[in-house]
Amino acid sequence: MTTPSDGGRDQQAVLRDLETMLDAVTDHAVVKLGPGGDVVRWSRAAEAMTGYTADEVVGRPVSVLHTAEDRAAGLVEQELDSARQDGRREFQGWRVRKGDGRFLARVTLTPVRDDAGSVTGFVKVLRDVTESARAESLFHGLLESAPDAMVIVGPDARIVLVNRQAETLFGFERDELVGREIEVLVPPRFRDRHIGHRNGFLSDPRLRPMGAGLELSGMRRDGTEFPVEISLSPLETAEGRLVAAAIRDVTERRETEQRLQRQRDEILELSTPVIQVWDKVLALPIIGTLDTLRATRLTEGLLEKIAQNQAEVAILDISGVPTIDTQVAQHLLKTVQAASLMGTVSILSGVRPETAQSMVHLGIDIGRLRSRNTLQDALQLALAVLAERAATAETAAHTLIDGEPR
Repeated sequence: MTTPSDGGRDQQAVLRDLETMLDAVTDHAVVKLGPGGDVVRWSRAAEAMTGYTADEVVGRPVSVLHTAEDRAAGLVEQELDSARQDGRREFQGWRVRKGDGRFLARVTLTPVRDDAGSVTGFVKVLRDVTESARAESLFHGLLESAPDAMVIVGPDARIVLVNRQAETLFGFERDELVGREIEVLVPPRFRDRHIGHRNGFLSDPRLRPMGAGLELSGMRRDGTEFPVEISLSPLETAEGRLVAAAIRDVTERRETEQRLQRQRDEILELSTPVIQVWDKVLALPIIGTLDTLRATRLTEGLLEKIAQNQAEVAILDISGVPTIDTQVAQHLLKTVQAASLMGTVSILSGVRPETAQSMVHLGIDIGRLRSRNTLQDALQLALAVLAERAATAETAAHTLIDGEPR
């Protein structure tokens, strides 16, 4: 049929132009069918995809491309009837190449109607999706076999895909998650902050842990929260850039870390016990290496005991310290200074000859810190300090009573 827009060309010229256009399409096989499903026209892409030439298929039923099982089931007739009734339809299934090779095809079937609305034929477009389907199947298989919960998110921050582990971890069915924003898995009080994090990642997508240095939480379907670690990875796909989030429940690990920290604290307390050896006299036997953490706990424990017992003298016994270096000496001096601010006199005991030589060699100045060789000598000095303080306090009291300050 010609129209004025054809410039007077006959119908054959128009058809040749259409065939040239169809032959230019290389990734889709375009086939024209008659009303009964016989092949009328066969494009070069169809020949390349199936191995059949136009001479081999024109005039034959299009079922030549279907498997024997599909032909026996009447699948061709069902597809044609469906297109006649409903218009353009899409299918996906296995098709047969010349020589019985198979390929997975995505098929679009569109009815062609005349002016009266009667179906005069069909246009069938086939696309070989074997490789993409295989890759997709492999991707889904890897996703399902991943040890962590995997959530795939689109550029609009809506969930595209989840695996079985994500369903188990969060308590949702995948149909309940797909299409919803990722914040459905985030506790409400963190959602505003999370939106900022995910927008930041989408603007600079790269493999990295999410919220490094932060304690992240997930929320199950029942509203319970649990600590998580999240690793983010960008995925470039035909549908655009996606984000893969690997989510791990770290509840057990956090509990283990907290338990270990409590045990370490208990060990530190046991290794630096503060003992009341006399009224207002405390002794702190130090055994082993004195590092920064232990020195901090030592100072804290001593100051707490000073406050509790109103202690006036603290004996720091270092007979159990294997070596004295500058760092250890600095730790001891800081402890002494802190005690002094609370009005407590500190006495260093257990200073062995080799320890004294080492301190002199290192140039360690202990200032006016009193020291004794043995704990017994240190205790005697502590009692003398108490007596001296008591006498001073008594004199001061009498002076105030007599009204004769000196």
